[in-house]
Amino acid sequence: MTAPVTSRLSPTAGLLNAMARLYIRRAVPFIAIQEKARDEALNVNHRLRTARDFADTEAAGYIDRTFLNRGTQ
Repeated sequence: MTAPVTSRLSPTAGLLNAMARLYIRRAVPFIAIQEKARDEALNVNHRLRTARDFADTEAAGYIDRTFLNRGTQ
């Protein structure tokens, strides 16, 4: 017969688990800060890309703004 497996963990495993829990608890605020910074960078990138696309389209003459000048004449 084989001996039953004990459910008691070694002290090293307990220390490793405690360190992992501590890291996760302390990392949560930093992860939120990093996600916010990433979202802001993506928004800036999107705004710059949109502005560049609009400028290219306007320079190519695809945007007709004559209707805007009708009210001022």
